[in-house]
Amino acid sequence: MSFVHDAVHHPRKLWLRRTLFQIHLWAGVLLSLYLIVIALTGAILVFEDELTSATLPAAFHPYDSAETAPVTKVVNDFRAKFPDAKIEYLALPTRSVPAFQVRGVDAQKHEFNVMGDPVTGILEPASRNWLNVVHDLHIYLLLGEEHGVQVNGIGAAILLLLAATGLALWWPGIRIWTRGLGVSFRHSWRRINYDAHSAIGFWTLALVTWWAFSGVYFAWYRQVGAAVNMVTPLKNMIPPALPEIASQPTGVPRATLVQLIEIAGKVSPAGHLAGLTNATLDGPTVMALMDRGKPGDFSHRDVITLDAASGRVLTIWHYGQNQSLGDWILWAMHPLHFGTLWGRPIKVLWCLFGVSLAVLSATGVLMYWNRYLSKRWHALTPSASERHEDSIPAA
Repeated sequence: MSFVHDAVHHPRKLWLRRTLFQIHLWAGVLLSLYLIVIALTGAILVFEDELTSATLPAAFHPYDSAETAPVTKVVNDFRAKFPDAKIEYLALPTRSVPAFQVRGVDAQKHEFNVMGDPVTGILEPASRNWLNVVHDLHIYLLLGEEHGVQVNGIGAAILLLLAATGLALWWPGIRIWTRGLGVSFRHSWRRINYDAHSAIGFWTLALVTWWAFSGVYFAWYRQVGAAVNMVTPLKNMIPPALPEIASQPTGVPRATLVQLIEIAGKVSPAGHLAGLTNATLDGPTVMALMDRGKPGDFSHRDVITLDAASGRVLTIWHYGQNQSLGDWILWAMHPLHFGTLWGRPIKVLWCLFGVSLAVLSATGVLMYWNRYLSKRWHALTPSASERHEDSIPAA
């Protein structure tokens, strides 16, 4: 009972709290630069579509859904300009990003990006700019796709630990618990910094925890999915298994890209074609992404996998048709992490939350300076009187 009583009324007396403080302190200090970088780049990427649109060539036509160039025209222009390359993914224009976005792979397996005019389909090289650097820094930490996501996953796991220990440390006791909800500007700047860290941590806890959880999921989605499935079974958020692909009989003509797109449209009559994998038909399958909501809404789409040779429908995944709590948890990973699907006000809010995480990390480091490093600094730095005495020559 004494433990419970102290936890409710006097948590600072508990040895467990002191242990959690040390974990929170050192994890926060070691992760501070990482958190500031991830938070600020994430805040910028909330507006990635708008920023991408602003960097498009000035000669591109304005977007008009009724005059969008056929996908085949884009693919033909790609083949003419990059005969030894293949299209890994092709995204169609939307109002958010009014251009074709093509990710190609050359003969040396190097990826490159090109942008296409939404009306003519003519492709222009997409030179690497500052937004690409911000994107790669946030997702891959500039370490490349193979290692960057996993390192980010480790950082997200530590952030999850920081959120859990931070909640325990935030609790000041039942009688004064409201003190941790705001900032009092009547005290010294050190106390203001402490209050800011406490208040920001409380009000951003739920979203920061989700960011951390989804960050772990992005790194190890199979493992996290299996763990969620153990707690609450997954029904629709498990991608359908790809069946064995039969070889195309000799003499039978291969399906064309136009035919494959028509087949996908028949499978998903209410869908809008959002993107295609393997649009140059160099691989065995083509995946058509059909948005059931407004174009660009990735949270509700039909993912249709087709045999690139015969056009046979291999799998149909009605992504977003959630049937269990587990489905909802995995489905929410992307939209709640990005905050880009619900209009400008939510984007601004998510951006501010991202900046708040950077401020939270900075105030934590400043607390460490106030409590420990500044004292060590003063102990190692001679005072003015000592420096004056040292400057007097000996008699």
